[in-house]
Amino acid sequence: MQIDEKLLDKLAIGEVNALLEGLDDPELRRNPAFLAKVREFLKQNKLQTTPETQGVHKIQKVVEEIPTFDLDGQVS
Repeated sequence: MQIDEKLLDKLAIGEVNALLEGLDDPELRRNPAFLAKVREFLKQNKLQTTPETQGVHKIQKVVEEIPTFDLDGQVS
């Protein structure tokens, strides 16, 4: 079955927009399952980020602020 390229483009754009909207959501962008989907999308589409990519420095800063939890649920 052949799918119209315009329809595939529309689906791809919708997927990208949904991921971008999720990254704008304060709760969703900290959700490990959602972030795994974003990473999988980037991997499947052979997209890579570099330190020069706009926003990467901000991402690194946010990652440094993520607390670690021990087995008892205590934040360190």
